[in-house]
Amino acid sequence: MDDSTLRRYLAWKYRRRVPVSDEDGLTSPREVYRDLVKSDFAPALRSVGLRGSNGRFKLPSTVCWAQLGFQKSWFSDRQEVRFTVNLSFVTTDEWERKRAELPHLPAAPAPTVRYWLGQTVERIGWLTPQRADKWWSLIRGADPAPVRDDVLADLITYAVPWLRSKVSELS
Repeated sequence: MDDSTLRRYLAWKYRRRVPVSDEDGLTSPREVYRDLVKSDFAPALRSVGLRGSNGRFKLPSTVCWAQLGFQKSWFSDRQEVRFTVNLSFVTTDEWERKRAELPHLPAAPAPTVRYWLGQTVERIGWLTPQRADKWWSLIRGADPAPVRDDVLADLITYAVPWLRSKVSELS
């Protein structure tokens, strides 16, 4: 962990806490996030051919793992959930070769983990015209619709085409 990340983490961990009551009638950001993934993002991704659930999706293929996964920030709390989308691509042959070299690797790669330097991984923000890391925030009491719409647009406009282009490069 570099110094900048460590400083940010420590500032977050030891920040002044604002008391939050779950009895304020507001849906928690964690519940909003869970609902968006289940009720909005998953159906949209399935409608364009991906399979999966619980924030982890893949293009069906027997020759590669073309995946995307939602990642919540470790800075999330009861007031706010921050998240991004990671994409990964690796051929099944390359994955099996790496598993032979590194037996601790799981049977299937996770889309949110970089297992070795040569593996193709990308954050969704780097696929957008802004070419910068992108995190969305769900804040307690705030309308989640703009976040939902922006995530859906980026998934369909940038993430899914990126995955498809990686798969088509194999042909």
